[in-house]
Amino acid sequence: MSQYLVLSYIQIQNANSIAGLTWGFPAITQFLGFTHALNRKVSKQYDGKYDFELTGCGVISHTVQNKVYQSKKFADFEFIQSKNPPILAKHKNASPPIIEEGKMNLTISLVIEINKSVTLTTEKIIELEQKVEALCYRMRIAGGTVLNINKVKLLAADTEQQHIDMVRKIKNLTMAGFVLIDRNEYLQQHYNTLIRLHKEKGNSSKEPQLLDAWLDFSALKYQAIPKVTKDQVAPDENTDADWEYVAKPNSGYLVPIMTGYKSISELYEPKQVKNTRDDSTHSCFVEAIHSVGEWKSMHNTEKITDIIWRYRHDGQWYLCEQNNNPEYVDLDTNGSELEQIQTLNLNEVLNLF
Repeated sequence: MSQYLVLSYIQIQNANSIAGLTWGFPAITQFLGFTHALNRKVSKQYDGKYDFELTGCGVISHTVQNKVYQSKKFADFEFIQSKNPPILAKHKNASPPIIEEGKMNLTISLVIEINKSVTLTTEKIIELEQKVEALCYRMRIAGGTVLNINKVKLLAADTEQQHIDMVRKIKNLTMAGFVLIDRNEYLQQHYNTLIRLHKEKGNSSKEPQLLDAWLDFSALKYQAIPKVTKDQVAPDENTDADWEYVAKPNSGYLVPIMTGYKSISELYEPKQVKNTRDDSTHSCFVEAIHSVGEWKSMHNTEKITDIIWRYRHDGQWYLCEQNNNPEYVDLDTNGSELEQIQTLNLNEVLNLF
């Protein structure tokens, strides 16, 4: 049996817009973090009354409003900032420092996966939906405040026909919207293509890096097409040119996304690192992991399992992934990495310069 908890049309104010090297939408880790926090609150507040766990979620976006402005036409967008920390006495003769924060208002829907089947009466289902909704209003999603939730529904399916009906109901609750799909395999394929072309050309220049492949998906690129006249053998600095848009390596609404973390230090014992959240938990320094995602219309979804993001912790890697994609990293018996280069972490990027 498959069961899902659908939070339909959640209005969120002042959510985090910056995610690693990207901005414009919260990181997947923030939505899975909310799912994990909700799971703990449900199990703790109701003393094990509901014997299940919330193990993953699908993210559907409806509206997005980043709090940015342009100082002039064609200028870069800048975040609308507040003074953090507030003005103190020592700042009377100078402007206080600003801690950059990217904020946004958005409306999303979450399809939360339940790890095992739960048999409840109609009254118990309604009770659970009301309790989850009440908890959500007291929580934050991606650092933002929950203003309104249109509907909370617990849906289940056992037979093939019930699965078809359940998918239709989830679509009715979450359309019109775009669901985020993991496309890390596109990054791997494009990187392999760049390496192959580099070898075929026999170019003596530096071999393409994974960063180059990732930027082809995230950067807005144009190339000059020289207007070579009949009298010219090759274009020169005075040759006119037409500028053409360079399409992304794959078709679709592709965007750069942050999908997890990789450790860059050893695991420290409790109290060994100062200013941590508590004195009983081990700590570790990490860097963000980046990949490629695709926004796809929710009406094209055939299987709900294909849109569910889940955690995977493997050695140094703490990743968010979907089951329909290959793994990021394998570890041999000695714990050394046998890495399939499909993601990008900040530590690797800094080493390129």
